[in-house]
Amino acid sequence: MNLKSTVKSIPVLGKAAKRARAGLARVFGLEPLGGFYTLSPDVLVALVRSLELQQRALASGRDLFTGHGYYEFGIFNGFSFWFAEQISRQFGNGSLKLFGFDSFEGLPEPILRLEASVFSAGEARRSYEAVIANLKRWKADLTRISLFRGFYSNEMFQALEQQHCFPPISICLIDVELYNSCVPVLEFIRPLLVEGSILLFDDYNQLGEDNSEGERRALFEFEDRYPTFGKEYLFNYGWEGIAFRVTSI
Repeated sequence: MNLKSTVKSIPVLGKAAKRARAGLARVFGLEPLGGFYTLSPDVLVALVRSLELQQRALASGRDLFTGHGYYEFGIFNGFSFWFAEQISRQFGNGSLKLFGFDSFEGLPEPILRLEASVFSAGEARRSYEAVIANLKRWKADLTRISLFRGFYSNEMFQALEQQHCFPPISICLIDVELYNSCVPVLEFIRPLLVEGSILLFDDYNQLGEDNSEGERRALFEFEDRYPTFGKEYLFNYGWEGIAFRVTSI
């Protein structure tokens, strides 16, 4: 399924495209919607595929919508988060809650050699206020959404756990680029994972097949720390993203 057919197949997206008054091409991420766009258009197709897989699970008797959540780490300007909110209305009776996490100050300082040669601190910065404005402008249902600010760390997530009750994960998009960002994210989501949770690593192959860098290293070490954790490969998307389904915790 390509993005054009995806948009056409889901009524709410067709309406959103009409509201934009700029043609479907802008919704594809090829041309900004008044400055609202995604740097990773392939992730939009991955989100639809993931929701379709969870819908099939529901038809088979396993409900990963009711009482579950969509989690996104790395919001940028909010486009993929908005997209997830829009299309998830069409699945599981629109029961998913959506949780977004970002520093809203750009990337932290990279700590690994290769990452430091590619990324810099503050890159991909968008303010919290700008993201909220985008979500409001494009008619996101803010009653389904929770956004959290801060650079990812064990301390940040432990504080959030004391203040909020987070539901189990249905789908989780991890778009954090850096190893030192991905490590605390994986620790935070571990108790929220259930059999059938879908994990999308948007930058998994960004630095090639080197397990010593990036999200690949973070996941490799996570599996080493928690040998009972199991996953199955689902699909690749774009040239750097990959989807897994959790098979054991």
